[in-house]
Amino acid sequence: MSASGSLMTGGRVLSAYLSDMRLELTKMARTPAFAIPTILFPALFYLLFGIAMGGGRGDAQFAIQALARWSMFGTMAPGLFGFGVSLAFERENGQMILRQALPMPAGSYLIARMINAMAFVAISTLLMLAIAVFIGHLPVSVGQALRLLLVNVTGVLPFCAIGLFVGSVISGQAAPAIINIIYLPMAFLSGVLFPIPVKFLQLIQPLWPSYHLGQLTLGAVGGTWMGELSHHIAALVGITVLFFILAMRKLGNRGISLLGRSGPTGTAMPLRRAVGLVMLAASIGLVLLGIMGGNAPHTANVAATSKGDSVDGSAAPPVAEASTAPLGVAAPVSPVIAEFDGGSAAAAYGIGFTATDDKMRGGNSSVSQRLVDGGADHTRAALEVTGDVGTAIQYPFVGTSFLPNGKPQADFLNQGYMDYSSRHTLRFDARGDGKNYMVVIMGPRVDAMPGMYGFVAGPEWHEVRVPLQDMGGVDLHRVKVISIGSMSPGEFRFQIDGVRIE
Repeated sequence: MSASGSLMTGGRVLSAYLSDMRLELTKMARTPAFAIPTILFPALFYLLFGIAMGGGRGDAQFAIQALARWSMFGTMAPGLFGFGVSLAFERENGQMILRQALPMPAGSYLIARMINAMAFVAISTLLMLAIAVFIGHLPVSVGQALRLLLVNVTGVLPFCAIGLFVGSVISGQAAPAIINIIYLPMAFLSGVLFPIPVKFLQLIQPLWPSYHLGQLTLGAVGGTWMGELSHHIAALVGITVLFFILAMRKLGNRGISLLGRSGPTGTAMPLRRAVGLVMLAASIGLVLLGIMGGNAPHTANVAATSKGDSVDGSAAPPVAEASTAPLGVAAPVSPVIAEFDGGSAAAAYGIGFTATDDKMRGGNSSVSQRLVDGGADHTRAALEVTGDVGTAIQYPFVGTSFLPNGKPQADFLNQGYMDYSSRHTLRFDARGDGKNYMVVIMGPRVDAMPGMYGFVAGPEWHEVRVPLQDMGGVDLHRVKVISIGSMSPGEFRFQIDGVRIE
């Protein structure tokens, strides 16, 4: 952008920005090869995989989570193609050099393209929300819709930065193919759209920005998501800054400056380079932070309390609406649930602890349990649970389950509830292979985020104390099942003893 751009009045500068935005929007809208796939394809995929295969079978929660997943897919394209392909062609035919001779304010090109991408994302997301409400008849609240729209509109920025970098290094003819090679594998390898059965690919899911955006969109609609909010935001911010800096350096080497002239050289040049290096290092640090924490289960309270040691996590969103199911039966006076010294896994009441896998949800995990000699505090026996968590579904969970008011002849949906509202703590002793495990408490809503509490089963017996009153998403008046198990793919082994609720 030429020096004359700096002599513009404030009104003319604003008018120049607005004119560039309007021209970019008009140009993209008049390019059917870009506009139609960008807006319609994600909506059609959602209509098929979310509404027809989820909401059409009565699974509203599946359809709402599919809304979050496919809206993430629709967010990627405007940034990648809108920046990458256009920039590659304009750089190659000399338009970028010509722009620098025009009296345009600094950054006008970048801002116009960014607003253009955000506008297309907003239209795509609103279209999918309309499909969810008017075709799927799903209970999407105003708050969920606004959160999803905000996440997607801002979430396009990392893909804008990636597209900017790709457009700065490849030719115009190669740009569409290269962007597609990036776009589709990134969307599917993130595991957000469909579960990935390969364990190695599951472990590297946090490498993809689409994974972090997908977890944020799932959280926006109240779905099940992994990791923590701060880690996902850190990863996306780091990716945006990293690829933006790399693109600016590459374009600068070609004599193109999208942020205006850098000014005279001298003492300011080393300072600018130092600032650039600091920002580059900071962006890499943010990306690594997001990658390292992006795959951990997002729990209501992740903690382990053992005779002096504890690990605290963050709260998950509580269930948004109260249950209309009848109140559970009042819990027995005695706090004891199971001691395992009588030669079986039976409990003092209800259906005793039973090995539970995830095959009914489409999983391929295996699990078994048995009584072993030598429980905590030198008791006669303990319950050992072993198995292998599979990778056929995205959120597997296997372990052992206790139905406090269960009936052997009834299916799960017709099992009774227990009222534990007067109790404060679930306690048991645990030991195992040193891995992370989870206590899951479910009530009448099988489509809601259950209460979860994490602990580590180390080689020595230690007491786990689960603070029931502090667990988000748990209706203590209507507890249907208490499960203890694993969500982490691979083999596991743990033992429990002395289960009581006080």
